[in-house]
Amino acid sequence: MSSLPLTNIPSVMLDFMNDDHREATLMTNKLHTLVLDAQEVEGFDRSLITAALTEIYNHDKEHFAREEAEMERTGFPAYGCHKGEHERVLNELQDVLNAWQDGMAPEALETYLSETMVPWFINHINTMDTVTAMFVSRQG
Repeated sequence: MSSLPLTNIPSVMLDFMNDDHREATLMTNKLHTLVLDAQEVEGFDRSLITAALTEIYNHDKEHFAREEAEMERTGFPAYGCHKGEHERVLNELQDVLNAWQDGMAPEALETYLSETMVPWFINHINTMDTVTAMFVSRQG
């Protein structure tokens, strides 16, 4: 995986979501750089990646809560489905963080980033977030 250009991040109809997605992209790129360093530098400080993963987890949790509050406020019909996906991803990210703390190899974390996390992020914005943002923006 190379860095994820901000221009590759889809835009939705709500500024707060776009802002959060940009921030998540920057955090993911920072994490990716750290993972590459961990693969190349003997004695790499693993706590740097632990901190970056924790930062992404906390950001996602706060971002998802903002989205969910707007879905509830406007009576978004697919709230349960969208919230359920948020919960699934937070659980998955917590599992990855735990695995990292238990000694996961940097190569395995890079695979997770490139094959799971980043593709999910783009797909989620293109599907669930796009529909949610359209609905919420129309409700005012």
